[in-house]
Amino acid sequence: MSDYNFLMESRLSPEQFAVVGLFSRLAAEQGLNLYLAGGAVRDLTYGQQLVRDLDFIVAGPIARLLRALPQADDKKPGRPSSPGATPALEYQEVDERLSSAELVFSSGVRAELAMCRDEVYSRPAQRPEVRPATVFEDLKRRDFAINAMAVSLHPNSRGLLLDPTNGAGDIERHEIRAMHSRSFLDDPLRIYRLLRLGLRLDFKPDERTQRWLDIAWEEEAWTNLDQDQQSRELAAILREENPGRILKTLADRKILGGLDKKLASGGLNYDLFARVRSVMQSAPTADPFLLNFHCLVAKLGGGQKQRLAKRLIGDAKVIKLALGLERDAKKLDRVLNSSRASLPSQAYAVLSPQPQPLLFFLLAFTKRAKVQNRIKNFLFKAPQIESRLPRAELQSLGVKPGPEFEKIIARVFAMQLDGKIKSPQQLTKVMRDLGGIKEPPPPPPPPPPAKKKKEAVPEPPPAPGRKGRKRAVPSGAPAPAAPGKAVAEAQAPTPPVTQGAKGLVKKSAPKAVESTPKAAAASPKPAPKVLFAPKAKPAKPTKPARSSKPKRAGKPAAKSHKPKKPDRKPGKKSKRG
Repeated sequence: MSDYNFLMESRLSPEQFAVVGLFSRLAAEQGLNLYLAGGAVRDLTYGQQLVRDLDFIVAGPIARLLRALPQADDKKPGRPSSPGATPALEYQEVDERLSSAELVFSSGVRAELAMCRDEVYSRPAQRPEVRPATVFEDLKRRDFAINAMAVSLHPNSRGLLLDPTNGAGDIERHEIRAMHSRSFLDDPLRIYRLLRLGLRLDFKPDERTQRWLDIAWEEEAWTNLDQDQQSRELAAILREENPGRILKTLADRKILGGLDKKLASGGLNYDLFARVRSVMQSAPTADPFLLNFHCLVAKLGGGQKQRLAKRLIGDAKVIKLALGLERDAKKLDRVLNSSRASLPSQAYAVLSPQPQPLLFFLLAFTKRAKVQNRIKNFLFKAPQIESRLPRAELQSLGVKPGPEFEKIIARVFAMQLDGKIKSPQQLTKVMRDLGGIKEPPPPPPPPPPAKKKKEAVPEPPPAPGRKGRKRAVPSGAPAPAAPGKAVAEAQAPTPPVTQGAKGLVKKSAPKAVESTPKAAAASPKPAPKVLFAPKAKPAKPTKPARSSKPKRAGKPAAKSHKPKKPDRKPGKKSKRG
């Protein structure tokens, strides 16, 4: 079973879903059981992407709900309200005998509100007698099973499907099934409705329904319709997606005269319907009624246009708009083609006060590409920019909502339309300039990074020689220093080597670690290091013997460039450092 709560939320337009929520809340506050019924539930069940009209039925009088609906301000007809606004009732037409009302909201949503009723036909093709009934009795008295379904909108049972005649099965089989054998004779309007739904949904009548339809066709039951029934069906055809196709089918079957004899004799311009349809496909939620009405009466005289306008439209303001579409479109076309609308913000200022049907009419029938582009930008691009206006960002900068706030937002909107703001940083700067908000002081620069002390890198150890033998150190060379002291000794000055009475003596260099004068005074002077043992002089002064280095095997002895050493004592071996 389908989840109708999900279907309503995903398939209905945001404006339609807002109207459903409004009715649900008002009915719950007054303790009334409210249902969404008829064509809306049929389209949701069938999976239609577009639900045209909303049909509500309520178990009780409708007057209480009508009084509770918010009323819209008096404004130009056909002008939609701003997105996200609370739905407000703009127009209503109440039928006291049937206890039903046709409603039009400021968002452009059309709806019907009716009391749950039962109908009894005393004579064929005459208005029935009406009495209050339960919701199941109301569903069973309807025209076709696919229209005899309802979804509860009560908080305790919201989303529950009521289908006493198995209309969902007919939708699955793509069939239209009438409720009883006298359905088309009691209400001949159902003949037109079956043809209209069959063309829209590509459904066929089942076998029994086809037999009942043939009987009504033979008796020419459509000739018994009263003027009100004819007007309601003509208005329903003009709100279809492809009204030209439906009207041509009726004309081919010779039953168009059952709705209006002048239309049947005067002929229709089906090419106009095709042009309007191609334009309205880009805006499926817009109401094409007034544009299709213009196509319907295009070949009629002024008097016949007035007559049909009163029958199908009724409201004087809307009639004036419908009959003046062609004249007003020519004036607007000249303005949009001039330098007064060269910038997108200027075109928006020209188009924003105009009613929506006039804009679609001009879009369908103008031959200037420049005018078409400016209307398309207004209808499709500007609403996207308007929905992303930075209201929250402007409040975060300290500007409170009010007249000045709206002026800043309007200025930002105009600059965005003209493409003058291209980045978030530029947008913030523009809002600060328009609001007189100073730039915040720049943050202090970060402190410079601390210099790291250079760590002494120890010298790598000397490469080991052959195993078991130490590398010979030449005589007179200093002993190798420890690795840790390599850097300190490399920085200290090399002490001079002098020859004293006790042999060659190396004077010690001052220590680098003692930097204070006190430390230098307290530390004793180091004793001189003796590199060689003292050697006794011979009793008689003789010529000092030339010292010779021990020769390695296989290598000639190298000449020594070091100072001459005193003679060794006989009988003692020399010590090597």
